[in-house]
Amino acid sequence: MTRVELKQLSKSQLKGNWKTPVLVMLVYTIATMALSFMSEFSSSMGIYLISTIFLIGLAIWFSVGFANFFLRFSETDGKAKFDDLLVSKKSILKSLGLFALMFVIGIVLGIIIVFATSSMIVFSESVSTGMIVGVLIFAIVLSIPIVILELALAMTPYIFVDKEELGLIDSIKLSIKMMKGNKWSLFVINLSFIGWALLCILTLGIGYLWLGPYIQLTITNFYIDLDNNFKEISI
Repeated sequence: MTRVELKQLSKSQLKGNWKTPVLVMLVYTIATMALSFMSEFSSSMGIYLISTIFLIGLAIWFSVGFANFFLRFSETDGKAKFDDLLVSKKSILKSLGLFALMFVIGIVLGIIIVFATSSMIVFSESVSTGMIVGVLIFAIVLSIPIVILELALAMTPYIFVDKEELGLIDSIKLSIKMMKGNKWSLFVINLSFIGWALLCILTLGIGYLWLGPYIQLTITNFYIDLDNNFKEISI
């Protein structure tokens, strides 16, 4: 399916069925904002650590929770319930494993960027505009592999809940196979929502309660289409 077809399908599925997805997004937003507020402005180190841990846990859970909810939403013509946010312990553990993997990769790349930029500054006679531009270009170039990796692994949350028999490594491998030749398509799909995202700013962020489900369902339908095509190729 093309990007336009996926978005049209998602809009047709959401028509008359906005209530539950919007409420789900509202609950997630409130919980995230509350924990972020506690983490940022608490003077107690204990509260800071606890709220940060809960914030990470919430992100790990909702990564697969959203995937499961919107898979059910698409498969049942909008009849998904709050209960569909609940997933198995196995799925959550795999989501935790993926988070840990991406965290380690992020740290390694961060160290490389800091080391490289520090070396450029130390070995240069003075900090010039050209050097600053060079550092920025280097950082952007180094971020490209991160974006490619994130796109390659974008289907893993859906695989975690849709194919629970697969372990973490096999799920990652399957996502990479499914996204081979499709990473640009997903990148463009994400870019196509930028206009709506900018408009949502004018609503003080309230519009994101509707935009969020629209984006999530479009990506979910993208996964379903990829999965169907992948099964046909495998057969």
